[in-house]
Amino acid sequence: MNILLHCAMEKEGKQIADKLGLKCIDKNVYRSGNKTLIITGLGKQRTAIGVTKYLENNAKPDIIINIGYAGSTNQKVGSWISISKSYNLEWNIPNEEKYSMDVGNQELIIAKDIKSLPCYTAECFVTSTDIKEDVIFDMELHSLAIICDMYKIKLASLKKISDNLSIKDYYNNLETENVFELDSSTNLIENIINNL
Repeated sequence: MNILLHCAMEKEGKQIADKLGLKCIDKNVYRSGNKTLIITGLGKQRTAIGVTKYLENNAKPDIIINIGYAGSTNQKVGSWISISKSYNLEWNIPNEEKYSMDVGNQELIIAKDIKSLPCYTAECFVTSTDIKEDVIFDMELHSLAIICDMYKIKLASLKKISDNLSIKDYYNNLETENVFELDSSTNLIENIINNL
């Protein structure tokens, strides 16, 4: 099975690459055996460009697993969430479509034994919302969902909660070791792979 791991930030990706024993083979690309990790940079556009470039030059993966920090409406800071569905927060055509497009709507593969919630991808850090449900916010996942839908690639996403709609708390939490460690994602990655 060909597995592609995706992180937006170098500080996310290097932790996971080190824990999994992945070696740097190119700028922001790490690999060992059937696992490759790429770091694309923050945001929907950088993610879409980085992942598309990777797919143009490499074998199509069986699954892409996105891993990174995210905000939430009220989840415990430092907890892991497995994403069940991806939406585009800014996509809003009055009386026609809201949050959802004609691609990127597939159900995501979820990790067993941890909470799963939907994720809304935004162009910026989300500090307020009209959404009443318990949800997650990030800046990359919906681009991956569109690409995976188009290329018929399975998608999973693991998010570590860094804050609850507060940029101030995000920066304050940087000093809290358990909030920003991602080593523990490796067990969840195996959980997903073993349950495919």
